[in-house]
Amino acid sequence: MRFGYVVRDPSNQAYSEIKALTVKVERLGFESVHVTDHFFSLGDVERKKAPFLESNVILAALATETHRIKLGHIVMCNSFRNPAYSAKVILTLDHISNGRVLLWLGAGWFRNEYEAYGYPFPSGKRRVDELEESLIIFKKVFTEDETNFEGNFWKLEKHINFPKSVQKPYPQIVVGTNNGKRMIDIACREADGVNLAYITPHDQKSFSESISIINEKLKRYGRDPTEFEISIYTYIRIVDSQEALERIRKEKGIFKSNMKYQFIGNVNAIQEKIHEVEKLGVEKMIVIVESPVIEDPISLFSKEIM
Repeated sequence: MRFGYVVRDPSNQAYSEIKALTVKVERLGFESVHVTDHFFSLGDVERKKAPFLESNVILAALATETHRIKLGHIVMCNSFRNPAYSAKVILTLDHISNGRVLLWLGAGWFRNEYEAYGYPFPSGKRRVDELEESLIIFKKVFTEDETNFEGNFWKLEKHINFPKSVQKPYPQIVVGTNNGKRMIDIACREADGVNLAYITPHDQKSFSESISIINEKLKRYGRDPTEFEISIYTYIRIVDSQEALERIRKEKGIFKSNMKYQFIGNVNAIQEKIHEVEKLGVEKMIVIVESPVIEDPISLFSKEIM
């Protein structure tokens, strides 16, 4: 199992904190760091008043502070930028980082955020349609010297995008989804991987079915499963006693609402749960590691679990 870390979450938003955490997880051996692509915090009211920086600018800054670790979103919102412009951003980041950027893309979902920043909020179907067309555009402008394209949403005339990426043929493209069937289908056809958010680690039957669907789709589209990455995005909550576990269960707010999706337990229990999802075909986990009782849970995780 390989691991990425989310370095911007509801409790970690100032750039100094994001930079320090990124440097730390690179030193601890994580493969990648990820930032959310939002304009303000999705947590409680007081959190919305906290600083919340633009994601691509963060990644550009982090590229200059790191040497090995890969850099990406979790995930980039397709609706917020024209795909031709996003391609330029990704290629720029790839050169700043010397070939370490990832293109992880989602269809967008938070209506309040769209409306607050003046974006129309189309139907779920349309947002997915737009993402599907964007993936086609990305691959064309990444590889073609000049692109002419006319789709349902975007038209490119004599589009030029240089320099091409450091990574060949282009940075890894992953579709992020909350287990949406059509999004999985698009990922298996057009992308290099899929990231599944909010997977319930306790429901192995449902999770196993999702992995089976992915494998069936890959076979249908003639894709090599060894070249397609399946990853999940989740919280890790490490405890060392039943008392600490009960404390977590009494939490309120965003962590409480997402509790069923979290990997919670002592080191051995979490190791076992990770091994279970790995056996089902998950190759990478994007995580946030926390603990109500352990002073440095990230270091403990890297030492005892990774």
